[in-house]
Amino acid sequence: MHAPKKSSALLAAALALAVMAAACSKSPNSGTSDSFKGVGLTGAGSTFAQPMYAEWASSFHKVETGAAVNYQGVGSGGGVQQFTSKTVDFGATDVPLQTDEIAAVKSPWVEFPSCLGGVAVVYTVEGLQTGLKLDGPTIADIFTQKVKSWSDPEIANQNPGVTLPGTPITPVVRAEDSGTTAVFSGWLQKEAPSSGIQKSKSSTTWPSGLQKANGNAGVAAGVKQDNGGIGYVSYDFAVTAGLSTAQIKAPDGSYVSPSIQSITAAGGGLSFPISPDTNILDSSAAGAYPIASTTYVLIYKGQTKQDVAQTLVDFWHWALTKGQSETNAVNYAPLPSSVAQGALAQLAQVTVNGKQVTPSADE
Repeated sequence: MHAPKKSSALLAAALALAVMAAACSKSPNSGTSDSFKGVGLTGAGSTFAQPMYAEWASSFHKVETGAAVNYQGVGSGGGVQQFTSKTVDFGATDVPLQTDEIAAVKSPWVEFPSCLGGVAVVYTVEGLQTGLKLDGPTIADIFTQKVKSWSDPEIANQNPGVTLPGTPITPVVRAEDSGTTAVFSGWLQKEAPSSGIQKSKSSTTWPSGLQKANGNAGVAAGVKQDNGGIGYVSYDFAVTAGLSTAQIKAPDGSYVSPSIQSITAAGGGLSFPISPDTNILDSSAAGAYPIASTTYVLIYKGQTKQDVAQTLVDFWHWALTKGQSETNAVNYAPLPSSVAQGALAQLAQVTVNGKQVTPSADE
């Protein structure tokens, strides 16, 4: 008479364990084979960051197979606009949100760097493939058309022993809103305050008559097609396009070429919180490339969709930790450890319906 009761008790216990196991297997943080798979994300902004984000998206898809990250490189200005209008899950900009942009954002947000890059000054001068040295004031004079020939004394005095042709200089600038332009023009403003160049996410600060092109690819094509061309593109693009890059005069008087090492050296000076004036231009660190920059991610703190919030936190936590080892593969520089930790602290402020979102255990 007691055996059936014992069997029923055992069956009930087994069923309870099965229910608990099933519940655990569905937890986003369980780390089991049935753990959270992620959902699709949309992002837009910096063309400067696009190759890096594409690399990360591809790798992270192997971590969370449902996390298809659709990022559109529409330029930093476009990214800020889409973030502000909440038509994307995250925005990206090469320059921190400016005062007028902050005023337009109606909900609390976080802003953190994701990796380091640089703006390379690229050129096409027949017979001069490497070794060109330029300082900030000279580059400003080139882009304001005060220096019009490659044999101008301003250039020749910095390149003793180099035969420079009298070829006319053809400056090429970005036509659309661009974080790369903002980084470059911001550096020129510091280097040559009397030049009249003002930091801007567009090309509106340039004199009339300059050749304009869209994106890194457009500037590169404009520089390549005309002997004597000069322009500015992200360092990663300069490498993949095989463009000649100038050595830039640093604050200590040395001339530094853009490289992963020199860009990383510049990143050590970044601090939080991020403000409109945050930058790592003209870093005083030894060997630092003067026109180095971070690229920033924008995410709203208060999320309303659990799956989207979890995927956002998982993706960017992965990018700021394991993903940093992939930066060199696409010619970006990793964040210094202290900066990465500061970025993770910002990410930790993301909530969904008032509750903090923590990274999944299988990260």
